[in-house]
Amino acid sequence: MSDIPFLELESDAAAIAAFRDRETARTEAAFCDAEFDADVALAKSILEREDYLQGLRRRGTWTYNFKRSGDNPKGLWRRIPQDVAATNHAPWETVFDLDAFCAQTGEDWHWRGAETAFFDGDALLLALSWQGSDQTRYLEWDPGNQQPVPGGFDIGPQRCSASWVNKDTLLVSTSLGEGAATRSGWPGRVVRLRRGGALADAPAVFEVSHEDLVAFAYAMPAPDGTVAEVTGRIRVIGETEKTLYREGIGSAGITIETPKNTQAAVSTTHYAFVAGAAIDDIPIGALVLHEIDSGARRVLFRPEPYVSVSPDSVLLRDRWLLWTIYNRTEPTIWVLNLTAPNATPEVLTLPCEAQSVFVYPHDAAPRGEGPLQLSTTGFLEPTKTWLFDLEAGLDAVTYTKLTEEPPAFDATGMEVQLLSAISADGTEVPYHLVLPAKRGEGPLPVLQYGYGGFGVSMAPTYNAITGKLWLERGGAYVLGYIRGGGEFGTEWHLAAKRRDRARAFEDFAAIAEDLVKRGITEPKAIACHGGSNGGLLCSVMLTRYPDHFGAVWPSVAVTDMARFHLFPAGAGWIDEYGDPDDAADLEAMLAYSPLHNVDAHGQRAYPKSLVTTNDSDDRVDPSHSRRFAAALLAAGQPAYFHARSGGHGGGGATHEAALERALGYAFLRHTIAAHR
Repeated sequence: MSDIPFLELESDAAAIAAFRDRETARTEAAFCDAEFDADVALAKSILEREDYLQGLRRRGTWTYNFKRSGDNPKGLWRRIPQDVAATNHAPWETVFDLDAFCAQTGEDWHWRGAETAFFDGDALLLALSWQGSDQTRYLEWDPGNQQPVPGGFDIGPQRCSASWVNKDTLLVSTSLGEGAATRSGWPGRVVRLRRGGALADAPAVFEVSHEDLVAFAYAMPAPDGTVAEVTGRIRVIGETEKTLYREGIGSAGITIETPKNTQAAVSTTHYAFVAGAAIDDIPIGALVLHEIDSGARRVLFRPEPYVSVSPDSVLLRDRWLLWTIYNRTEPTIWVLNLTAPNATPEVLTLPCEAQSVFVYPHDAAPRGEGPLQLSTTGFLEPTKTWLFDLEAGLDAVTYTKLTEEPPAFDATGMEVQLLSAISADGTEVPYHLVLPAKRGEGPLPVLQYGYGGFGVSMAPTYNAITGKLWLERGGAYVLGYIRGGGEFGTEWHLAAKRRDRARAFEDFAAIAEDLVKRGITEPKAIACHGGSNGGLLCSVMLTRYPDHFGAVWPSVAVTDMARFHLFPAGAGWIDEYGDPDDAADLEAMLAYSPLHNVDAHGQRAYPKSLVTTNDSDDRVDPSHSRRFAAALLAAGQPAYFHARSGGHGGGGATHEAALERALGYAFLRHTIAAHR
């Protein structure tokens, strides 16, 4: 074990505390000046805006909203009658005060939402994350009395999920108990939990292999008034199998058959999927609709270069199927009427132009069709949320604006361009460039962001804090659509999996090179930032392409490619990265593993880096970041390390989130923006 770099920063509590405290203090001394304090206040004010409501969902006869403010930095869950207009000055009734609950319990809980029963809008399970981790507690809550239901359900905290079946029964995916957790630590067993019963005694209804990623289950109402149950396994990230059990057909389930690497949207009559592998005459990336009873299968979309359908955009209802086609990131929403034989897909006319669109049910627990929500947004366009309905047909669709995000920064004179770089193997890699209105002397500071993994699609969205603390002050922003992501279809993702991972890194480096070739900026003025898999991406930029950047900011990064599978959740990434226990896979990963490729400063000088992590992160263990920062410092490289409380997604209170964001922009101000 002595050959494992800085192993003491993985498990030695005293060594961890000493390193964390020393390096965090050094980082704060370097960047947390008066300007930083002002930025914290600015970011906090944006997060606590009184004039912006988001996340409005209908539950029963009420409209719910989760709101953080100066008085409630962790948040209030509140509601108004559904026939009352949702404004900040509406007569909101508090349902759950998260700040007060944390004070009462003496624990740091983070909001993760709520499960609402489809049969009763007042049957609620709060989902609370312990310290921001993946350990979740489900607590049955009385919205009228604002307290736990006496004798009600109380599950966790553990890695789990819960779904209502009826007022006295839940389907719970659990990771507690002998053999219940998968190799990745996620739930591997689904049990039927009755009110008043113990989780440990609940009978199992579905189990998956130890090598699978996770088991899940949920119930949904059928149009005939019966209840259907769906159970399923995710073998690896992005590959899902589901089985539908319909009331009245006994124990014989209907297996939802889809190709590898496929996610299926399911109703009681149909399922739809974007093919993750070729099947018969269906190509990878095609959108397929399957009728369960007849077995009839219909291909609704076939991919073209840079034209694709994201699986996450497929929304299946009892009567309608909706999906979004992206043509070089430009979205178009399509709709198919499932009740009309041989219906032709039609385009949904939008209420406004938008760089990004998202459609989802207005009801938190859909009970049939019901209204839908449409969100429209863009780099310079604040998010708007619209309510619409398909009940009267596509030609009769009208939109009612629910919410509109107030502008947080002055976008006057700013410009968005869609450009392309050419990667090392000749592949065209599109990216968006957001240019500021203020372009002073010296090279233009550019913040380049990317992810490039697990088929996750990046999209243009309105980032209020980035706009205020970066764009408005003369910095440019770049979003790269590199391989490994899903922006241009399934093949775009598969092109950078496992031993082909280097393509994602080459794509991202090519974007930085293209910015220089076009005369937009210089390498010393480019910084890259990313989190999780994006943190791996940026860490590789530091060790493999240090001459391309003037600063590197990896957050909650994966950096040890030889041992990532030994940490919580890490085994679930083997399909994406490769298996460290396979010699050929390990050799490929060690070629880029950031922790194993740090050069001494005398051999190769790196730009300054800010390595950040969160203490309660059980998705990507904080030791990845600690050990990488330690390796950089031992090599004499100009690195900074900072750890904050919270889980993989950061802190739960507004001041914690504001501090985290402001520190990153302070780092950029002292590095790439200092050249101006």
